Amino acid sequence: MIGVGIDIGGTFVKLFVLNDKGVVLHKQKAETDYTKGAAHLIDYLCSFIKQVQTKYVGQSVAVAIGAPGDVDNQNGILRYNPNLKFTNIDDWPIAQQIYEKTGILPYVANDATLAAWGVYETDLHRQGDNVLVVTLGTGVGGGLILNKELYQGSNGTAGEIGHTKIADPATAPLCGCGARGCLEAFVGTIGIKRRVLQAVKEYPVSELAKRIHKSNDFKIEEVFQAAQKGCPFALKIWEDTGYYLGVGIANVVLTLDVDTVVLTGGISGAAPYFMPAIKYVLANQQIKTPFTQLKLLVSKNPNIGGIGAALYAIHHAQNH
Repeated sequence: MIGVGIDIGGTFVKLFVLNDKGVVLHKQKAETDYTKGAAHLIDYLCSFIKQVQTKYVGQSVAVAIGAPGDVDNQNGILRYNPNLKFTNIDDWPIAQQIYEKTGILPYVANDATLAAWGVYETDLHRQGDNVLVVTLGTGVGGGLILNKELYQGSNGTAGEIGHTKIADPATAPLCGCGARGCLEAFVGTIGIKRRVLQAVKEYPVSELAKRIHKSNDFKIEEVFQAAQKGCPFALKIWEDTGYYLGVGIANVVLTLDVDTVVLTGGISGAAPYFMPAIKYVLANQQIKTPFTQLKLLVSKNPNIGGIGAALYAIHHAQNH
């Protein structure tokens, strides 16, 4: 069996083809092109799927798509997304549109949920009964493995750790979803950049200020590089990021008593600078039991969303 995994991101669309032994047979990446609309993206995905069908004729092809936002995983509909910039895509019937053009009904789920399955298969080798995976990037997503199965809840929205509230909505910064107080507004790219700009304003001669030139147009890697140089203001930004993330993770651990937490996504590369603060928060919870044996890990695979989608496509086809 061949699994096609598609990870629709706000900046890039990543596509992977794997066999049922987990070997990557093909991968490609394209910029998310907003100029031609959502229909053009569907055409691009269908063209890719058809190429796979042609190349692996005689083999079953299963497709899974990870989409950012609120996904109806039962019907393959993206109900709402604050980060994709296509117009008129609320209640976007992705699965149906692809089925009409390819004859394959793809499994569509939240991107972080499918990334969680990828982590469970490749990083953990299915070790651990109850796992929280946190994806750290522009947005902050989460996926759950409970009792060794992918858990998506009653409506397909389980694991939305990025939109749990960790601060007073009356005074907290605005999140991309339109609410205030969300974890994502503190530890997603936008939240980190907001704190960076504030630090640069207050300390204009710092290593951090030198690197970003007081501009909104800078990359998170530059904050990481400033921390590598020992800049105390960059180190403080990562420490604060770890503190907020620790609060969010602790809330999930207390609620679900997971045995493993895995961090993934672009921001996880700065883990050496924010992990101590996460560990401090977790170690200082009043209820100790869920934290004593908790494993806290960082995924080694930056493409886990697309790989996880392909692996879950195969798993879902073989078990349903």
